[in-house]
Amino acid sequence: MPATGPRQVFESFRARVLRGEWGAPEALRSGDVTIELPCAPPGAPRRFENGAEFHAHTEASRAALPVRFEEFRDVRVHETTDPEVVVVEYAMAGTVTTTGRSASAPFVLVLRVRDGRVRLWREYQPVLAIAEALGSLDALRAGVRGIPAPAPDPALSPWSPSGPHAADGLVSGPRAVYERILRAALDGSPDDYADLYAADAVLEFPFAAPGLPRSLRGREGIRAHLRAAMGGALKIEEFRGVVVHETTDPEVIVAEHAIVGTATASGLPCSIANLIVLTVRDGRIVHQRDYLDVLAAAAAAGR
Repeated sequence: MPATGPRQVFESFRARVLRGEWGAPEALRSGDVTIELPCAPPGAPRRFENGAEFHAHTEASRAALPVRFEEFRDVRVHETTDPEVVVVEYAMAGTVTTTGRSASAPFVLVLRVRDGRVRLWREYQPVLAIAEALGSLDALRAGVRGIPAPAPDPALSPWSPSGPHAADGLVSGPRAVYERILRAALDGSPDDYADLYAADAVLEFPFAAPGLPRSLRGREGIRAHLRAAMGGALKIEEFRGVVVHETTDPEVIVAEHAIVGTATASGLPCSIANLIVLTVRDGRIVHQRDYLDVLAAAAAAGR
């Protein structure tokens, strides 16, 4: 069956990878597709305006990748209310052929398909996890040390609130709660942020740097984390490029945005890509997966 819709395109991609055909997916070779890699290392291209450009830039490195992919794990396909778009969370697992080591890494793909053709392939990649699996983590860190975090993209529109203020207590759906997250971050209020979580909420960080916690459980543990993190490496000044994907599950949204502000270490303006999968029940966050560009965050912190 031809891959005509976004879900079918993803399944075709998965089958191709598991057959060992690990190059630029055929769907990305057309001239009218936009490819974005929001978490690419500082200094590396993050956007390609057509398939040929992407293919030329990545083909050699993909062909040389010493990994045999064997499984896609924990696949979550979020059907959205836009029939052209799906958001897919998944982990790619396999064997590093140079060492025999088994490894896996999480990814998120935002995929738009129109008239049977891929129009957007936005892939959030776990750069640190990939480097760790390949034994090149130290080299990656050394290679990007001193490179500033990405500058804000002037083409992205700043976010502005669309609903009632957080303090009125009247907003409870996932989209409204997401806006309250952004307001709390802009206000520099970790407690307003933490109060949005259910008592037994879970907050996950799939892209966390090796050695750092990948999940927090319970509102008070999340509160302690937010108090320690907010206002540290970055003075948040705005959010840009906010895209909210309403899913067919009324409790779940997927939201993309760039966190824009001033890096406290350097005083330079910077931008950190972020995608979150948010589950809200009875007006409280019960589960959140936070795919933050950790390399850009480290650059903002001067690490």
